[in-house]
Parts: sequence; C-alpha cells; structure tokens
Amino acid sequence: MSLNVVTLLVSVIALVTSAGLAWGQLTSHRKSTVLAMILEGFRDTRGDEYLASVEYVLYRLTVEHPEPVPYLQLPEETRRHVQRVGLFYNDLGKLVAHGLVDESLIVGAYGGSLLRAWNLMAPYVYLERQEHQRSPMRYFEDLAWRVSSRRPEDVYRKLGLRVLPPSNRL
Repeated sequence: MSLNVVTLLVSVIALVTSAGLAWGQLTSHRKSTVLAMILEGFRDTRGDEYLASVEYVLYRLTVEHPEPVPYLQLPEETRRHVQRVGLFYNDLGKLVAHGLVDESLIVGAYGGSLLRAWNLMAPYVYLERQEHQRSPMRYFEDLAWRVSSRRPEDVYRKLGLRVLPPSNRL
C-alpha cells in the first residue's frame, strides 16, 4: 500500500513539474511572438508611408477637410492616411486591451501623437460609426482614453528615465 502512495506522489510531482515547464515554455513563446509583433510595428512606424500618413493626420487632415465626413467617404489618398494611422494604433490597442503588451510601453512610446491623432480623427470615425452602425477603431479609441488618463511623462517618471540636456562642452 505504501508503495502505491509513493508511486502516486512521484507521478503527481512529475505531472506538476511537467505542467510548470510547459506553462513556462508557452509564456516564453507568447512573449517572443508579441515582441516580434511589436518590433515589426516599431519598424513600420519608421517607414516613409507611415511617417507621411502621421504627418498628414496630425497637420493637414482637418485643414484640408474641416467639415468631417465618415472617413470612408474621404478622398482615396486621405482615406489611406487615416486608415494607415488608425489601424496601426488600433492594432496596438488590441495588444494592450488583451494584456499582451504592457500599457506603459505603448503610452510611453506613442502617447502624445497617438492622443492627438485620435482627437483629430475621432469626428470622422464617429461619423463612420453612425453611417454604418459598426464600431471601427474601438481599440484605438480605448488606447487613446488610456493615454489621456496616463500621460507619457507619468510613465517616464515611474520608470526613472533620466534627462541629459545638451551641454556646451563637446
């Protein structure tokens, strides 16, 4: 009888150990997959197309189209800029909302421009929602709300990021 108990105990320990190792591998794989996605997103934000779209949204959208319309009704080039920026931030919002990426990373990296882009694009997005009874860019909106309640400066301070102003000495 005691041999059965020992065998059972060894089996349970082996099962728990195997489950722990499997969980660790799964977590490690998940983190590496998410990291690859984030690095790809960071790379995309340095491309000419994306930079042109951000510049357009932040500085020309409301000047060239002061009367908002559903964003799918904007001229083709304008619509591409809006979608490129909006869908990128929407994808980041998905990662944050589902707990795959730490919110502070995204708030610290994109906070100011993300919030400004949402504020400029929101009228066009809301009209699109009304027009088609759907919810485009909901994750982008959620991410913008998160940024509005947790500024990048708060993230920098919490991380203890230091500053090194320019020096007159070279």
